[in-house]
Amino acid sequence: MFHVRRRWVVGGVLAGLTGAALSAGCTPRQTDSSSSRAQAEYDPEKDLAATVGGKTVMGNTDPIPVSGVALVYQLKGTGSSPQPDGWRETLEKALKKRRLNPKEVLDDPARSTSLVLVSGVIPAGARNGDRFDVTVTLPGGSKTTSLQHGVLDLCDLTNYELSGNMRQSLATSGVPAGKIPQAATNELLTGNRVGTAEGPLVAGVLTQAKADADTPGEVPVVRAAKVWGGMTNLIDRPYHFLLNGDAPQPRLAMVVAARMNAVFHGTSDKAGKVAEAQVQGRRPMITAFVPPTYRLNHHRFILVARNIPLTAPGANNPYRKKLERELLQPETAVLAAIKLEALGSDSEDALRVGLEHADSPWVRFAAAQSLCYLGKADPKAARTLGEIAERHPALRTHALTALASQDDAPCLDQLVELMKKGGPALRYGAFAALRGADENHDAVRGRRMGHSYWLHAVAADSTPLVHLTSERRNEVVLFGSVWPVSGTFAFPLGTEFTVTRKDGEDGVTVSRVVTKDGEPTTIEAKYRADLAAILKGLAEMGGTYAEAVEFVRRVHAADGFAFPVAVDAVPRGFDVQELARLAGRDPLCAEADKLAEKSTGVAELTQTGGYDLPTAADEVTRQPEVLPVPKKPGLNVNHGSVFDHLK
Repeated sequence: MFHVRRRWVVGGVLAGLTGAALSAGCTPRQTDSSSSRAQAEYDPEKDLAATVGGKTVMGNTDPIPVSGVALVYQLKGTGSSPQPDGWRETLEKALKKRRLNPKEVLDDPARSTSLVLVSGVIPAGARNGDRFDVTVTLPGGSKTTSLQHGVLDLCDLTNYELSGNMRQSLATSGVPAGKIPQAATNELLTGNRVGTAEGPLVAGVLTQAKADADTPGEVPVVRAAKVWGGMTNLIDRPYHFLLNGDAPQPRLAMVVAARMNAVFHGTSDKAGKVAEAQVQGRRPMITAFVPPTYRLNHHRFILVARNIPLTAPGANNPYRKKLERELLQPETAVLAAIKLEALGSDSEDALRVGLEHADSPWVRFAAAQSLCYLGKADPKAARTLGEIAERHPALRTHALTALASQDDAPCLDQLVELMKKGGPALRYGAFAALRGADENHDAVRGRRMGHSYWLHAVAADSTPLVHLTSERRNEVVLFGSVWPVSGTFAFPLGTEFTVTRKDGEDGVTVSRVVTKDGEPTTIEAKYRADLAAILKGLAEMGGTYAEAVEFVRRVHAADGFAFPVAVDAVPRGFDVQELARLAGRDPLCAEADKLAEKSTGVAELTQTGGYDLPTAADEVTRQPEVLPVPKKPGLNVNHGSVFDHLK
């Protein structure tokens, strides 16, 4: 099995720290003229079995950590003046550049500001302008008591690297570490400005809600928060396909790039290219950006790219015919579909034959999925994926992600319909997939509740269901059209709110204790006994996600809802390599479905299999000793998979 190596190509941090030294150190090694001529005259026609994966290894696949020092403002008396240390000095310099008075801002007597540390990552495959989440925390010793209600001021984010890692990367690039003074230390080195961040904080999470408490306890100190989509990426991070071996092979690099461009759809670049050969330097490589149809599943893009033959097989080529036969066999369908996908649009007819395979869900699933990624999904392929998602939990994650990869009506309409069917995992999985495809789609558009969370009311003509999340994007998703609240109750939410419903009353009363003119004052409002109305009322009165979740959990525990409440109900996913093994011993997908249903979380699509497919027959059919360990649920529309977005 192929294992990902550490980054071969050093990112922006080395570029910023070493400048011309790296440029000078990356010139091609001198070879004799006959050797150079042999390398330059690589002929793919003499290497008919070669694939992109056989000639390259992957690089630039690690995320880049970024960080910054910033200001949070609009705190409600919970901020503090930062200590006179290096963090404060850094922030003061940034404020002065913006012609602001640091002392006036940082030492606000109303305690409305706080110094914070901002961190995030720029994932592999990211494009300039992409947006990602950032985490905001308080430095050690900060006297700020809560970050709730705060807004992150615009700040710069820089990359960083340990000098020991820098020395290793310099050695890989052929640059003597002694030429770079920074590499001689054991410090954390700051690099370039690679992003900016700003926006309202989301503070307060599900774990802070005390659903079984009769009286409110101490309010947790909210020392961390998120800004959803708060970071704007300022750099491109293409994947690197590095040629095997050290000798320069510029012709081979150009052949690989040409074949990748022939197979994949063009990106938004003016030239319409996915891949470009970089032949300057010691080790030629191909840089590649993910095409739009693979934007939610980078891992599949790499799998397909590495299976592209360097010589395009014709219609009657034995290799193509072999794949067409294997596609119709359940035990080999998953791998054959990916390899047919790697041949490009010429495989469309063969894949459509697979859609008609009534006996095997593996064959129909594999064929429909590849048609989607090739941009050839029609109503039949979309319906097939919808049926697979509904009936087969083991294939659900892949099927929903493939549907979300297309922005055409047949695929998106299937996701809309799936939000009305089945259990919470299918309904919420379809919602998350559709939001990943188009967050402004009418079927998933939500409303922001203050600065704290999103409220979505979806699938109006379906049975009621409430879904909460405990990580990543704070949101409440209400499926259906009415969510009545019944019973009598009176309980606190945190230390400021109390919610009451008396016997015989139609509505629910929400009260909050606020400070007015230095004195505690109680304000209250009455809302219709419907969950949506109450949550909106809580938000209007200043309630956060923590209060919203606590209310839902308390009423649910008291049997006040006649509908189910689910938390983090996302479908389990197996990576492609594991699916191939399961298919080899489970032709009807029954065993795989049982494994998926037993799981309590989602295994991300990219977690264990590396970037190569199983090749030996015993690797496909063997009994796995240990199945993938489920990871925490997730959904991120920006990279990796649509189910990678709730961390």
